[in-house]
Parts: sequence; C-alpha cells; structure tokens
Amino acid sequence: MSVINIYENSSYTLDKRYINEFKQFLDDNKDLPMILQGETIIFDNYTIGSIRIKDLIINIQPRISKLSSNHYLEMQLYNEGLLSDKISSLLGENESFGIQENLIDLFLQEAFVLVNHGVEGDFVKVKEETNQIRGKILVNQISPINLFQDKIPIEYEVHTLNTPYNKIIKLAMDKVRILTRKGKHIKLHALVNSYFDEIDVDITDLTLLLQQKEDKIHFENEKYPIVLGLAEKILKDLKMNLKSNQVTSSSYLVNSNNLFEKYVRKVLSKHIKLNVTKWDKAKKMGKFKVGTDEYIKSYSPDIMIDYHNDTNSAFAVLDAKNKDISNHNKIGELSDLYQLLFYCYALNSSYGGLIYPSYGSLQPIRINIDSFKETNLFAFSVDFSKPIKERNTIFVDLIKNTLHLIN
Repeated sequence: MSVINIYENSSYTLDKRYINEFKQFLDDNKDLPMILQGETIIFDNYTIGSIRIKDLIINIQPRISKLSSNHYLEMQLYNEGLLSDKISSLLGENESFGIQENLIDLFLQEAFVLVNHGVEGDFVKVKEETNQIRGKILVNQISPINLFQDKIPIEYEVHTLNTPYNKIIKLAMDKVRILTRKGKHIKLHALVNSYFDEIDVDITDLTLLLQQKEDKIHFENEKYPIVLGLAEKILKDLKMNLKSNQVTSSSYLVNSNNLFEKYVRKVLSKHIKLNVTKWDKAKKMGKFKVGTDEYIKSYSPDIMIDYHNDTNSAFAVLDAKNKDISNHNKIGELSDLYQLLFYCYALNSSYGGLIYPSYGSLQPIRINIDSFKETNLFAFSVDFSKPIKERNTIFVDLIKNTLHLIN
C-alpha cells in the first residue's frame, strides 16, 4: 500500500491508473464530499478522513496544528454518546492509525468485550397451525379448514438471537471482514463473528432494522449501545466498492467544522445549568429585492446560553471557530468579530465569545473593540493536549469564570 498524507482544504492529483476506479467510486456513492476535475480530486471544505483507491491510501489530516484525525473521531463519538474511557485510551494509543482504521479497530475491540459479557436475545411470538398443542390456542382464529386438517392455530414464545440489534452487528461484521487487512483484526473478527454465525440477515433490511432497534430500550449487556453505534457508522458512513469480493475503493470522511461546533455545544450543555441551544432553523435578519425576485438573509449563532424566545435575547453568544491559532495573530479575525458583534447586538447579549481548538493551555483573552466598549468579547480555547475529561472540565471552568456563571 502507498500512503499519501495531505491536509484538509487541499486537493490531490491522481495517477492515471487510479482514475477509472475513482470515477466508479464517485458514481456509486453520490453523496461523497468531493469531485473529480480532470485528474484532480477537489474535496469539499473542511473534509478530513481517509480514502482508499486500489493500493493507494489518501489520509486527509486536520489543518489545525498538532491535532490529528483521531481527535475529530473522538469528538464525533463524544457527540453521539459513544465515547467511553476505554475508547479514549485506544484512540490515544493508536495515534498513527487513519480514521477509518481506528473506527474498525474500536468496533472489533468493543464487540469482543460484548460477546465475552454475553450476546443477548429476545423472546418473540410465533404463530403456527399444528396438531401439537403448545402455548396459547387462538380460539377466535379456528376455521373449518383447520378442523378438517386436524390442526388448530396456536401462539407461543421462543428465545432467539435473530433480533434487529444483533442483525445490525452481524451486517457490520460482514462489512468489516471484507475491509480488514491487519492480522490482529482478522483474529478478533473470527472470534467475535463466531457468536453471530447463525444470524440470518440481508443488507437490504438495514433501514427497517435501524428503525426496529429503537424498540429495544434496555440491555443487560452495557456494551450493546456503543457497539451498535459503531456498527451503524460502519454501515452508513464507511463507503466501499467491491470487485470479485475484494475492496477496490473505500472512504470514511467527516466535516471537521461541524464536529468541532457540535462538540463544544455538547460539552457546554452537559456542564452548564443554564440552557445551551442552537436554533433548528436560521432566523431572518433582512431581505432585499432585485426586480421581482426577493432574497432573504438569515443568521444562526453556533451556541446561545440562556436564550429566551419571547424576547429574542440570550445571556451569551458563542461562535465555534475551527481555525489554527498557533499563530496568535489569527485570533479574532475581522470577519469573525463582525459576525460575533452582530449576534450580540441582535440578541442583546451581555457576552460574546469565539472558541478555538488549540494544543496547549491558553487563558481566555479579552478582545477590546474601540467602537463597541459596552460589549464583552472574549476568545476561548479547548486544549486538545489534555485527555478529554480533563480538557472538558478546564474549558467549562474557564467559560463559567469568565462569564461569571454560578454553579
């Protein structure tokens, strides 16, 4: 395998031997965040992750200094409630893995723990017409034909592992089997898959299975929610093409900006008593006409603390900026400040803040704007050199102390 490392918001020119295969991959996966112009792959802004085309692997690394794709995978898992102390530890150990490789590694390791704790099943009702009485006789469904055949309709319960949640794991195991190349993963797959061998499922059932699994509210085995979440990501977000049952192309790509924004909002919402929100739909701020055509302009802050819909006001407005501030001169770019000032004005906010990822400790910075002395603006950072629990605690404490929030 040939491994190429590039940074997000850049492009990559393919060797001619990969063009046809890559075109086929794009044709079969219409929602991928990239296009091919001639022989050059143009990625959507803020796309990170990995792509495999035949024997070529392209790893798209974050543009933020010292942050790896694993940091963003960690944020994604945290946002979706799939992160555990063990997973955080594994991500730290496997810093050199690509994001796709790490997702597969996490799934297999967590699935191995799951089967060691015990695969769960459910009791399901079975109806049949028989001359052997067991279970409940369905009296109101007896017909003359039943009696003529010396059979009656009955209903009874059986225990089965053929449940929606086990079928989802089985489908993910089937997909991983094709993608797996490492000896460690092949061994783990064989051990785990032996517990799901008898489960019968087809990939065309996936949409229905994902709906049905929501009916299962409680698991005795606490690993099920995490393994199911990882399985769903493998089935929905990890794309691949096959030829003669061999992987010719695959990808796992995410938007770094969206992940950072959701991560910051979730951290604050979990640790601040005041309501932390974002609108479901942007609000109109103005409009204009060109001829008979009317154009609407709208806005939607990333994070609002203690927002009140009746007065359209918020105590504080924060904007997540997934930008590299290792050069401190990049803090508070003019367009970002204009945007934040507008948010504060529109929502009558006492405080405004820009939030950046960083690698290393950086205390909150007060930003003084000469023409807007009445507005309290700050720059905050999230220190990714720290483990996630410590990182989150430090970040929230800085926000609380700066905005004078009381626990």
